[in-house]
Amino acid sequence: MHNLKYLWVGLTWFFFVGDVCAICVIHRSLLQTKNIYLRPVNGLYEIQHGDVVSNGQMIHLLCKSGIQQTGFHCQANNVFNPPLNTFICPDAFEPSVVSIRDTSCPSPFHTYAVGYHVSGRFLELYRNCFDAHSLAFQHSIYKAYRHENTAPRPNPSWNSDGLSGGFDNAYEGRATQACLLTNLGAAQPQCKFDRGHMTPASAFMFTELKKATFRYLNAIPQYRGINRGNWKTVETWVNNVVKGLHDNPIVNNVPIQRTYDVLKVCIGALGVHRLQHNTSNKLVSIFLLDNNKIPVPEWMYKIVSHSSGDKWVMLTYNDLNNPSQKDLNQICRQKDCHTGLHLNGRSVGHTVCCEPYHFITRNAPHLTGVC
Repeated sequence: MHNLKYLWVGLTWFFFVGDVCAICVIHRSLLQTKNIYLRPVNGLYEIQHGDVVSNGQMIHLLCKSGIQQTGFHCQANNVFNPPLNTFICPDAFEPSVVSIRDTSCPSPFHTYAVGYHVSGRFLELYRNCFDAHSLAFQHSIYKAYRHENTAPRPNPSWNSDGLSGGFDNAYEGRATQACLLTNLGAAQPQCKFDRGHMTPASAFMFTELKKATFRYLNAIPQYRGINRGNWKTVETWVNNVVKGLHDNPIVNNVPIQRTYDVLKVCIGALGVHRLQHNTSNKLVSIFLLDNNKIPVPEWMYKIVSHSSGDKWVMLTYNDLNNPSQKDLNQICRQKDCHTGLHLNGRSVGHTVCCEPYHFITRNAPHLTGVC
């Protein structure tokens, strides 16, 4: 009976997934163009996030001039008619940022959604809970979609979206060191902060969608080694899960057919990082601007969930040293990580996996039922 239980779960997932071969794939060369693709859903357009298009689905191009009349139909032979490469956008449709109501974003923070105004509707890419006064980040929410390929990471200028403050200068190395020297009484040679993406560029497959993530309301000051260390490892794991590299897990020696085709990802920051003053030994909270703006977070987390009920939480300490076990235990009830997440103990950024419901209730109750 025990094995029959898992056989039934496997069959359930098999019928849910259906014929995964009946798809068209947008060629990787087109991912790097100015093209943005839309798909009609119940008479309305939605953004085509991934490069995988279901058999029978129609997609349309969104260029600077608007939605192109010609549609591209994914046929039964897994090719588009007409071929997708028959039209390339000469200019890109620019994204917008709008302030929206969202009960998961506690005061004094406000929710800013990034997306596209199309045919009288706003098509959202991701949303961030952000305090425009203190330039502090709270959390970000996006969905990751099944895909096969992705465009290389672009390197556009960062957008401040009209928010006051000298973001560029604050993140610049000499300004950071001067700030820390003033507040800590000594230089901090290891304090090199990246503009750490919260909704990552890698969440999107198309160059134009990736560019939309380079916004200061979507960044935190993150130690460079951590941003490029274990935090990146977790980010890569999310992409690998939704890419299908961890399909068909083994439970009690029984393979379970499971496809995580869409994942909801919530990324957040907790606390303010503190460093010790050189002479007084007091712990000083660290901000990159005016001693009270652009706080350096103490912790970062990712909550990843699937409609099946599967949920994971990964917590990373934003310090080159490890946290005390006491501090860690206060916010995380540790558990084994997903079998596909291989954290390198030698990589920078102490990262653990947490029991999801305890973590959300304890640290992010405003995200209960959301993430």
